[in-house]
Amino acid sequence: MDERIQEIIDFTADKFKLEVFYLKRHSIFREKVDQNDESFVLNMEWFPNDAVISDEDLNPAGTVSIDIDIHTRLIRRVIFVEGENNLETDLPEAGNTEQAIEWIEQETGLEFGRQFKLVHEEDKELFFQAAVDNIPVFPSGSIQMEFNAVDKLTLFSIDGYFPNEDQLNWEPFALTSEKIDPIAKVQTKLLEIPLEDEEKWKAIYGITTIFVTNDGDKTISYEQVESPDSYTQHDLVLQWDEAIEEPLARKDIDLSQEVTVEEAFAKKQTKENDPLAGDEQKQAIKTVQNFMQREYPQASCTWKLVALWREKKYIIAELRPTQPDARVIDRKIKLLMDGANYEALNYVDNQALVDMFKHFEHADEPKFSEEEAFEKLAKHIEITPVYVFDKAQNCYILCGKADCGYGVDSVSGEIILLDEL
Repeated sequence: MDERIQEIIDFTADKFKLEVFYLKRHSIFREKVDQNDESFVLNMEWFPNDAVISDEDLNPAGTVSIDIDIHTRLIRRVIFVEGENNLETDLPEAGNTEQAIEWIEQETGLEFGRQFKLVHEEDKELFFQAAVDNIPVFPSGSIQMEFNAVDKLTLFSIDGYFPNEDQLNWEPFALTSEKIDPIAKVQTKLLEIPLEDEEKWKAIYGITTIFVTNDGDKTISYEQVESPDSYTQHDLVLQWDEAIEEPLARKDIDLSQEVTVEEAFAKKQTKENDPLAGDEQKQAIKTVQNFMQREYPQASCTWKLVALWREKKYIIAELRPTQPDARVIDRKIKLLMDGANYEALNYVDNQALVDMFKHFEHADEPKFSEEEAFEKLAKHIEITPVYVFDKAQNCYILCGKADCGYGVDSVSGEIILLDEL
């Protein structure tokens, strides 16, 4: 046992008063905790001394799984198997939200109101989200707490990003509907949504959610913010003259984030945030072309490469049809390549999902235009302030989130609450 790991294990045992538990297994994994850095977390599974183990692959009731950042010693997760909490240490209890917030602040180093806010509260559950002075952020972080029937904590988990003051551009919110409406009008799109009860596609006009910078001069899409830092966009139609007869020999993919002790304490970062260089993109594209000739030999000119990015030790390529339709469930392929030698390893094709709806009746032809639909939806547009991470500036900037929970039936002109579809 590495002395540094043993020290954290002893710290954990003392902190949670684990005298009647023993450490069954442990591992270290990397976890992205903000836009630029990775954290290294020690996972420990503590079994009750009197546990009856019937299956080595299953943790018995009362087992406590604890994740702690090895560098900061801040808690990331505490999970009690089957909701059985037999610890004697002081932990938050159900019904005392103030106590829970104080404990979160102490164990995570975050400040309530400044960095996270309460968004959902039930008898046995609390849910918090990342915020800046109670203004939400995107991408967001979340904190979840659950309690059992006797009010004891059974789950604590923190995930995602929680910005600090150094990552922010402070300014008063200045957006108005006069600035937002022309932008939202452009975001009005016709989408076909499957109605399972009727087994039919329904064409609905809706307004795509968009972020607008506080000066109203720039828009940022959900996809831009959510995409990995290494994401590069493409629009390359794939074409070939001859098929390759030998199909791809699929290989198993390991997306685990487990690392060695040496890697963790050296804070060895991955290349996951680095976009592929020009030569790397060329080699990846060559692999994509070769893959399509093997697996989809008759599909020349009907597919295009739309994106490349890194994920763990792999390179991912996303492919879509060259002539997409308006359906919300559209065809796509993801190819996984070895990040070191660009070898095609495996792929995911959502054809089976698309086929589930192939017998649905086609949507009726629209009788209203996008402009007419927008006129009906304009009064339902909601503008809310949100801090959005801008990759170009490497910080969070204040934006307005333009959103509309309603759509317009393209045939009848009826305004529809989208959540009810």
